[in-house]
Amino acid sequence: MSGIVGMWNLDGCPVDPALLAKLSAPLAHRGPDGEGRWIGGPVGFACQNFWVTPESVGETQPLVHSSGVVVVFDGRLDNRDELLALLGQSPEVSPQSSDCLLVAAAYVAFGDAFAERLNGDFALGLFDPNRQQLILARDAIGIRPLHYCRAGKSFLFASEIKSLLAHPLVPVRPDDGVLADFLLMCRSYGDPGRTFFEDVHSVPPGHLAVVTPQGSRTRCYWDFDPNRRIRLGSFPEYLEGFRHHFVQAVRRRLRSSYPVAVSVSGGLDSSSIFCVAETESRRSTEFHPPLGISYTSADGAPSDEKRFLLDIERRYGVRIIRHPVGSAGPAKNCRNEVWHVEAPFLDPQDNSTHEFFDTVHQLGPRVLLTGHWGDQVMFDTAYLVDLFRRFAWTTVWAHLKEFRFWCADVGRTVYIRHFVRELVKHHAPAALVPLIQRLLARTIHARNFPWYTKAFWRRAGEPASQQVTINGRFRTAHAGSIYQQVRRGCPILWFEWNNKMAAMHNLEIAFPFLDRDLLCFLMAIPGEILTWKGIHKAFLREGLRDIVPSAILERRGKADFTEFTNEGMERDFPEVIHRIRPSGMAVRLGYVGAAMLSEQLKQVGARIRGPNCLASWRLTDLLALELWLQVYFAKTKGELTYAKRN
Repeated sequence: MSGIVGMWNLDGCPVDPALLAKLSAPLAHRGPDGEGRWIGGPVGFACQNFWVTPESVGETQPLVHSSGVVVVFDGRLDNRDELLALLGQSPEVSPQSSDCLLVAAAYVAFGDAFAERLNGDFALGLFDPNRQQLILARDAIGIRPLHYCRAGKSFLFASEIKSLLAHPLVPVRPDDGVLADFLLMCRSYGDPGRTFFEDVHSVPPGHLAVVTPQGSRTRCYWDFDPNRRIRLGSFPEYLEGFRHHFVQAVRRRLRSSYPVAVSVSGGLDSSSIFCVAETESRRSTEFHPPLGISYTSADGAPSDEKRFLLDIERRYGVRIIRHPVGSAGPAKNCRNEVWHVEAPFLDPQDNSTHEFFDTVHQLGPRVLLTGHWGDQVMFDTAYLVDLFRRFAWTTVWAHLKEFRFWCADVGRTVYIRHFVRELVKHHAPAALVPLIQRLLARTIHARNFPWYTKAFWRRAGEPASQQVTINGRFRTAHAGSIYQQVRRGCPILWFEWNNKMAAMHNLEIAFPFLDRDLLCFLMAIPGEILTWKGIHKAFLREGLRDIVPSAILERRGKADFTEFTNEGMERDFPEVIHRIRPSGMAVRLGYVGAAMLSEQLKQVGARIRGPNCLASWRLTDLLALELWLQVYFAKTKGELTYAKRN
């Protein structure tokens, strides 16, 4: 989780050391192991260093290769052995070489095709003085953030947007199209190359940007193969394949010179990660024993999962650290969080998350593994469409009934309605699907979020803000659905936010369920095998029976944190109302109507203590918008921007 930044004055003017230091300063929280800077005429790189892997300890970036190539690297390479074999003739590399040095050697050996040889979570900047080109590359999934923009005659890149905004020539304007899609269209924002800041871009996952004095271009260097299929002889063979990839995914993220923490709730996903990590640490001295840390609630609360933690502790003879769940609302430290995540986004429970991160940091780990995204990739119902197309209608109905048995906390008709929507989506004319989705989103949000102005609504769903299709059509609805889970713009934003939130606490967050090779395997197998006989997350339940306690494998529902979320919002409601008052920036810039806001806030406030978190989420979104505008645009001419365009 290092912080990287660079600039290239394309007019040939030397880089101002003071300006480079100014761009690097906002990233200081990402680099507790010191800052390094390099300037070569019109090019300057800086890195706030954060050591995690054994090979990185003591390394100071930027790295200058003997060829003259300069690299700044934030990340972890997972295919080091493969790279070392490919680079065997290079005298500069060895098993002790840092990942950054391997990247430089790979570029020297393979040229612009070097990124195709890299597997892991990373973002990097590389300058080749001989070819006069700058290359930016981001990992296949987009776990590490990487942003760029033009500032007059300079090209800038950085791990975080605030670093770019520190340049005096970078305009600070909101991108209203992205903002409208995110807030008004059920978070359907789709272009992973755009940000909430106009003219500030992100390198999309699996892409690299090549910059020369003549111009710049972005191209895809790696993507999932839509035609790949894996067909094995039996369910146990599929289980064996899954187990290989899942264990590998966990092992890759345990490679650390420091203790590794696992956020383990007692749920199936996080418990599977912790139990595999504990098992692997006992098999190999290469890994530290994982440090299990869990949110805990009062005995008997809907969110109480301590009985499952006890099962893990008895099984492995370990102690999982308890961190009490708080009910602090979103108003505490909210400005600081919006500043760090660089988006109009707050989670009502984010204060509990930050307290949890603080606890992890104080205990010494630098890496935190979580079970996030297991829900999305280990149980996807789009495969029912594939069965329907094969006329296996009896199997479809049997699986829909089985879902109710394993997901007891989900309404009886939820999966049936979802299946019908999937059928419509996959069989309606392709040109109509985006239109249908926009109409549904508008209908839902116009009812639930009536305070936004008509002018702002017109920006939602504009052609410029529509999703960029990165790959072609998949053979199965199952593969295409998982692909969309990790390729749409909103999930990628979520990866970035988690990275930036963890960085606030000197932590690197990692997601085994988002391992590239694991995802390739899950997408290539038949969906009905992943959800064998309709069993929710069958691969985890059946494939890890000798590792995960049986009580967890047989769980039928999830913890419910609705009570904590609503308690926090109710407690903070007076302060939230004060912050989003009609005289605030959201109203002044024309995003929110003052009259409607005052009327609706009273109604929403009365519904906070409802059976769900909808009212709390609505208020949190509105608070996040107001704070984001205040934090980034209050002292700029940005207040005039929206009105001028409308």
